[in-house]
Amino acid sequence: MKVVSEKPRLIIASYKGKAGKTTATLAIAMALIKAGYKVSMFKVGPDFIDPSYHTALTGEPSRNLDYILMGSEGIIRRFYRYSRNSNIAVIEGVSGLYDSVDGITEDGSTAQVAKLLRAPVILVINGERINRTVRALIRGLRDFDPEVKIMGAVLTNINQRQVDKLSRAVEDEGLEFVGFIPRSDDVEELMQYRHLGLVHAQEMDRARIISVINEVSKYIDVNKLVSIAKESEPIAFEQDNVDSDNTYSRSIKIGVVLGRAFTFYYPETIEKAQEIGYVKFLDPEIDQEIGNLDLVIIGGGFPEIYGQYLEKNRAFRSDLRRFIDRGGYVYAECGGLMYLTSSIVYNNEEYEMVGAIDAVTIMHRKPVWYGYATAKIIRNTPIGDSGTILRGHEFHYSSIILRGRYEMAIRYERGAGINGLDGILVNNAYAHYLHIHPETYDVLSHILSYMHRNGNQ
Repeated sequence: MKVVSEKPRLIIASYKGKAGKTTATLAIAMALIKAGYKVSMFKVGPDFIDPSYHTALTGEPSRNLDYILMGSEGIIRRFYRYSRNSNIAVIEGVSGLYDSVDGITEDGSTAQVAKLLRAPVILVINGERINRTVRALIRGLRDFDPEVKIMGAVLTNINQRQVDKLSRAVEDEGLEFVGFIPRSDDVEELMQYRHLGLVHAQEMDRARIISVINEVSKYIDVNKLVSIAKESEPIAFEQDNVDSDNTYSRSIKIGVVLGRAFTFYYPETIEKAQEIGYVKFLDPEIDQEIGNLDLVIIGGGFPEIYGQYLEKNRAFRSDLRRFIDRGGYVYAECGGLMYLTSSIVYNNEEYEMVGAIDAVTIMHRKPVWYGYATAKIIRNTPIGDSGTILRGHEFHYSSIILRGRYEMAIRYERGAGINGLDGILVNNAYAHYLHIHPETYDVLSHILSYMHRNGNQ
């Protein structure tokens, strides 16, 4: 069945990272919401943090659009599916507009997504200590690939005195000046960076986020935005006209470990868990036990930041360890892997963790791996059989020092893991550094199938 989307949409991009793109994206979305529009939000590339701010603003999950992990059809299909119930879509780009995975082709770039979705681009320009060069930036970015429709600009980090001069530069270059983000201590405090990027929105006060973004959204011209968004061209794709056959019994009980320390979950992972079974959310700082569960999922996040609080909750750690010792199923990614080790060393402090994996996690000042990763399963595991190729991404500043002997389950073709290998299996508990998007590989269905084959469900 051929499906056509004519949804008004905007790509928010910049010439580089850390130019105020997330702040501008949020201000644009807030201005549209205040004007009465229902906004759906997206993020280009693999990212857990920026989408958390989108979700804080709209109250709805933000979705990733990732060419490397989903392909062109996956991007178009996901955009259609998750924008259907909105009036307008706002898509935050990644890095600089033309920055790609290899720096040669356009693969993985914001520009590539803009062309796939036939969407106009709003350019975010940091106006600090710059004036006439704004013209050169716009001209160069626009002429580099004429198929990318750069139609408007937002200036960030400027004061009122700069607005007239810089807005004239934007308009003289043929773009609509759609607003600016004033230099603000409140914005600077809100959009703080640490080693993996911004602080995750779930660790912050949502009311504070909304208040600050509401204030800066006053400087955005909604009418111009909507006019540009309506310049989006229709996109068409073939969609199967068959409803999926949900054969799950929903008798499986799944625990999802959240709290401040574990916030790196794609919304589709949680939705998949809710589709296949009963879901119980767990906070490892507060809850005393995991309860009567069949499977526990531990996503990534910042266990090192909250190490002292995780260590204090000995009851939860002990109950999770007993669950693993008696054969309970666990799937852990990155921060979840770190949590399952004996301890985490961070800022010259060592914090005791679950201890299911006899190892110490060491935090470093520089990333061990930051980007896409590909690995091959080399022994049968609950998440897949030997020979299966896994594609995802790694974001970690830690390394694992193993003290016990473990036969690793996956070997990286691109990525770091634990010395090029990864995938530790303790009874039925599986953990690795790799983050996997459900659109790319359905980990939970594979675990469920494995459990059925082994008579656990």
